[in-house]
Amino acid sequence: MESTIIFRLISQNISFMQEPPMSAVVILLISIAISITTTMANRMVVKMDEYKKFTIESAYLRQELMAAIRSGNQRQIAKIQKQQQDMMKIQQKMTLDRMKIMLFFFIPFILIWQILGNFFVGTIAYLPFDAPWIGRELSVGSWYIMCSISTNVIISRALGLTFEIEPRKIEVKKS
Repeated sequence: MESTIIFRLISQNISFMQEPPMSAVVILLISIAISITTTMANRMVVKMDEYKKFTIESAYLRQELMAAIRSGNQRQIAKIQKQQQDMMKIQQKMTLDRMKIMLFFFIPFILIWQILGNFFVGTIAYLPFDAPWIGRELSVGSWYIMCSISTNVIISRALGLTFEIEPRKIEVKKS
């Protein structure tokens, strides 16, 4: 009850942010801030050189396995599958490290959602077209998800958390 009164007092001074288009801009900025924070935390926890090396090796190993399967070389297939099992152990450790970051941010994220849900009510953004399953009018949830996905991809790429893997030509001898 008290938090609702305090919230109403605060929201009276910034009520213009509750109406489109300002509400859409505020949610976009919140999404950018959350993406930057979580991406920077991931960069600090994950050893990027090891992560990049492992990811590239995994991709090449999958390519080698596919080539071995196409050629029918059973000995090569067994060898690669053994290497994949070893790499899965490393991948589990890296995934666990990234999950720890997600757990750390889970409670603050829930609190942010609670505040956003109380502050922004109804339509906060309009699309210029009818989107399937969404329509033209966007709520806090649908607009945040759109912003979060798009900003997270860009920020992860800009801060080096994702990268391209160049394909390489693999030749496997037939058995």
